[in-house]
Amino acid sequence: MLRSVKFALTNCTATKLARIMAVRREYLVAINFYCASLWQTRGKLDAATLSRYTGGSLGYRQRSDCLKMAVETVIATKLAAKAQKHRCSTSVVTGGVRISELCAKVESFKGNGFDYCLKLSSLSKGNPIVIPLKNHRVLQKWLAFPGAVIKHGCVLGPDYVQLCINIPDCPKKISGDELGLDAGYRRLATTSDGEVYGTDLKKICASVARKRPGSKGKLRAQKTRTAYINRSLKQIPWNDVRMLAVEDLTGLKLRTQRKEKSSKKTRKTMAPWTYRQAITRIEQLAQEHRVRLVYVDPRNTSRRCPCCGMVAKENRVAEDFRCVRCNYSADADTVGAVNILAKATGNWREDMVPALSCS
Repeated sequence: MLRSVKFALTNCTATKLARIMAVRREYLVAINFYCASLWQTRGKLDAATLSRYTGGSLGYRQRSDCLKMAVETVIATKLAAKAQKHRCSTSVVTGGVRISELCAKVESFKGNGFDYCLKLSSLSKGNPIVIPLKNHRVLQKWLAFPGAVIKHGCVLGPDYVQLCINIPDCPKKISGDELGLDAGYRRLATTSDGEVYGTDLKKICASVARKRPGSKGKLRAQKTRTAYINRSLKQIPWNDVRMLAVEDLTGLKLRTQRKEKSSKKTRKTMAPWTYRQAITRIEQLAQEHRVRLVYVDPRNTSRRCPCCGMVAKENRVAEDFRCVRCNYSADADTVGAVNILAKATGNWREDMVPALSCS
């Protein structure tokens, strides 16, 4: 698995920082040129497409990095527009730029309190930029994994540099608990043992929705949401879990936009909720703790009685679950998590009475 670590550029002198930013500006100009060119005329990672850009001071390898990032950006943008059935305009890259191992190498560096250095190809041949880096808690955490190494290459941002740590995959646990997890908008995660994580998610998402698109307040609210999701999901007892079952909600918002079962008000309310962000974080934590992650079909997980097996729309009303056959009642999200676990373990039966007592 790959994990990333950020380093602030505060240890660089003003002169060195100016050189770094000059490299980043040149990369952004070249990347956006290739994006605009590829949007109009197809191309690929070859010399003919690479030769379209003739300006700037970047070398051949640096322009190759720019073309690769532009190709990936254009493809991703067009695929997303096709999936959502929306028209889209030319992609514009403004954030961090990826620099390959051919133009950025990480080396050990002992002296003046630093532990590593990043040698970054500059705009003048044979004169690399040496960026000193200090070890910190997050880097130590990833390097503590057996066989973990720092990869060459980096992502260069406006005030940071980001490195990748390559960690060999470890075998999954063979002992521990099995949990089902129901991810939601009102409560981020509810597990089959009745525990709830992220009860303030709805309030935080509402704060994101209130902010003006493109504003600094919107960006701050989105960062707060991301930090809250990450912090809440880390509270799950990962060390005690062997297998975690979750719903496969791929395309959830697309189904919502097609108005299959949701009102306009519901779609607007759900817009700030980022299920993909939550499930990505779950995948990362599962990898780190050697937990097997199982995806199940979400159909009827919130409508099936875990006691008698009856599936009915009337079983669930808002956040409450009451079976119309056996009167079994419980929290709806907990019932959903129990049914998710049942699907993952092969104990799922629809409208069939299992050997359980109703209470």
